[in-house]
Amino acid sequence: PPEEPAPPAEAPPPVTLPEVEAEDEFDLASLPPVESLTLESDFKAFLHRKVPLDLRAAALRRAWSLDPAIRDFIGPADYAWDFNAPDGVPGFALELGGDAMKLLSHALGLDTPAEPPVNPEAAEASPEPPLLAEAPVLPAEPALPGLAIPEEPPPAAPAPEAPALNPRRHGGALPV
Repeated sequence: PPEEPAPPAEAPPPVTLPEVEAEDEFDLASLPPVESLTLESDFKAFLHRKVPLDLRAAALRRAWSLDPAIRDFIGPADYAWDFNAPDGVPGFALELGGDAMKLLSHALGLDTPAEPPVNPEAAEASPEPPLLAEAPVLPAEPALPGLAIPEEPPPAAPAPEAPALNPRRHGGALPV
């Protein structure tokens, strides 16, 4: 038996689009002349959708030429950097050290908080503040116990001189 064709699909109901409000008319004559714009002028009117692109570009060009931060901007150039100075490449060398001293004092255990004095009256009675904080005395032993500094061996007796060999001028290949 031959297959019957599928019944035609029903058309979807028509979609009604929301009514677009009538756009307010934009009068180009209300815009000030581009030549009369100053740094304090309001440039928002030139960004309206109905302003021609050439007029918008001219107004923005005028705004950019009036602002010294934009007009006088000189971007970074790799040939203008001084690689020999620590601050010659902007934003690079100043961050390298970071808190190196803080990290070092933390690693050595020097940053432990000092204990408060037992007798607060005695602490207040001392009129002289300490001039320098005393650092703990580090032992003269090596930092790692397994690594002892070897003592220098006594100088050895001079070795007998080896017989002088003919110095090679090149490789060891021989002619056939």
